Amino acid sequence: MFWLCMVLVALSAWTTAAQADTLERDALLESLRDGGLVIYWRHAITDRSQRDRDFSDMTRCELQRNLSEAGRAQARAMGEALIALGVPLGEVISSPFCRNIDTAELAFGRYRIEEDLFNWPPAPPGRKPQLISALREMLATPPPDPDTNTVLVGHNLNIRQAADVRLEEGDMGIFQPLGDDGFRHLGNLTDRDLETLLRQR
Repeated sequence: MFWLCMVLVALSAWTTAAQADTLERDALLESLRDGGLVIYWRHAITDRSQRDRDFSDMTRCELQRNLSEAGRAQARAMGEALIALGVPLGEVISSPFCRNIDTAELAFGRYRIEEDLFNWPPAPPGRKPQLISALREMLATPPPDPDTNTVLVGHNLNIRQAADVRLEEGDMGIFQPLGDDGFRHLGNLTDRDLETLLRQR
């Protein structure tokens, strides 16, 4: 119970906008084109016949749940769509899990690993509050280059705990970083949203 109490304390220490205060798809795209936002991207579609079995060596992808072929195609397509839509991308920061690294690599061809994006459920209880606190800080931190957007390739339960936002595999949550005032959730984009935006060009 101690770690749960710590999570609740961490959550109460930050300010976020109400979930309903979100932008429509077209407005989200325009905001992204202006830069200065944080894109939290849940890894692409995975092979649910696989499961995470061992975290002692995160380079051993055969011991983790990985992207399916559909997920690999989804990651490529969504990365290409963001670029085609004129979304300026800065840092790409990934969880150490193979499914996240592969999502970032397939989409953008670059990334750096951030241990604080480690998947929340299998993390040791004593580490869970720190993961949530670190993620909330990442969401509140403006990109180093204000004309770009930071991409965080993470997991579902992390963002649910940190921001009360639910994402399906491959979905993107768009956040406005507010520094000491926390962050604002602007809305979500799916692969279908990006396809629609591409058709509207």
